[in-house]
Amino acid sequence: MSGVIYIITTGGEGYIGSTNDFKKRISDHKYNIYNKNSKQYNYKLYKKIRENNCQYEINIYEDNLSLNKKELRIREEEVRLLLGATLNERRAYMSYEQRYQRKAVPTKCECGCFIRRSDMACHRKTTKHINLMISLEQNAKAELQH
Repeated sequence: MSGVIYIITTGGEGYIGSTNDFKKRISDHKYNIYNKNSKQYNYKLYKKIRENNCQYEINIYEDNLSLNKKELRIREEEVRLLLGATLNERRAYMSYEQRYQRKAVPTKCECGCFIRRSDMACHRKTTKHINLMISLEQNAKAELQH
């Protein structure tokens, strides 16, 4: 099987995809556009296609690529960035370093603390978090009474 990088355009915006079975992948896209029971029905790409009266074009960008699955995803991501595709829900490929950096970004918890996203679930179980949330709730009640 040879790999294919393809572009779906609709309403002046684009989606980049890759596959080793182009006919099946096109069939999957059509299914997701029209089938309300599809898990992907509400993805940006399919919403945009429906907003444009189901008008879209599918074109092959590169084909006959002798790449394994990982290499195909890496190439898809390169093309997505090169062409500025706006309808992809997520990246096609992230290196280990990119995934680690993403997890390490501090995120503000509802209690006010800054925690790495990867540690948020554990943080929410801590006594510190629970006490801060109780304190915030009590302060909110006190403000309502005044």
